[in-house]
Amino acid sequence: MAQEGICYPRAGLDGAAHHALSYWLGTPEPDRNFEQSPMVLALRKEIAGASKVVISSEDLHTHGARGARILKRLFAGHQVKVVFYVREHLSYLASWYQQNVQASHLSCSFDTFCHLTRKPLHTLADAWTESMGRENMFLRLYDRKALTGGDVLLDFVRIVGVPGDLERFQRKRYENNPSVSGNLLFIKRLLNNLLDKETASNMVNETTELAKLKPEFLGAMQVDAPLVGYVAGMYKGDRKVLLDRYGVEIPERSGAMAGSLFPDFATLRADYDLILDTAAARDYDIAKAMRMITLGDLSYLNGKRAATLQPGAI
Repeated sequence: MAQEGICYPRAGLDGAAHHALSYWLGTPEPDRNFEQSPMVLALRKEIAGASKVVISSEDLHTHGARGARILKRLFAGHQVKVVFYVREHLSYLASWYQQNVQASHLSCSFDTFCHLTRKPLHTLADAWTESMGRENMFLRLYDRKALTGGDVLLDFVRIVGVPGDLERFQRKRYENNPSVSGNLLFIKRLLNNLLDKETASNMVNETTELAKLKPEFLGAMQVDAPLVGYVAGMYKGDRKVLLDRYGVEIPERSGAMAGSLFPDFATLRADYDLILDTAAARDYDIAKAMRMITLGDLSYLNGKRAATLQPGAI
């Protein structure tokens, strides 16, 4: 990328994305010591002379107008484009919830999470538009049917203007940010009731590895039709504003969302044993935490929830 004049700065990176830069935006430092901030000095030194600079972090969406203004100041003298991908509301909330259960000590139910974290997407986009200007905002629907070539990478490079055949770049051929689901996610949610945030957060890599044990431990989680309808109704106004103001049409979801049961009582005991035995053999911390809970008589739960969706429910 550097040979092509594209700078993906190392300054502000945390892993593959600029999460450290996003974290810095939320601290008091940009307001009290901007010009001498190590983040500002390192970034400005690294991007000097680059014809294109790309920063990327999904965490940037948590910042409002203040964060946008700081970034605009950071890149003063550059033309700044903001490429903002939005998801259909239920899949956005579900993905956010799954990530938080896996990577923090979140322990509430998904329906409670939907109620407590209501965040209309147009208000996020408006905050960035206010600072960057409507002409520099590119709001896109994160859906294969809406993306250039059905690929978010192709869609992104078309917007930022990277010409030529992309085969000249080496691309990762695997999913490096999987969503943990099913009974593994449920067991982590149970443990989160007993763990402090730091301890629970440190288990994120362990749960990522344990998710490879069964297909049901990865991907989407099943969401029942009543909650799907509730979320769709909650964001009806948001969908209209996004269409009218930004030309982004988010289809209204109806019926149940397919995925792994969360929890699946029919396999909960066997899955618990599989996860515990594997984690213990690998000397994972999550094994030590799991030994704090014991599954007793589960017969009361028999028939409380079907193991699969009814035909035609999706």
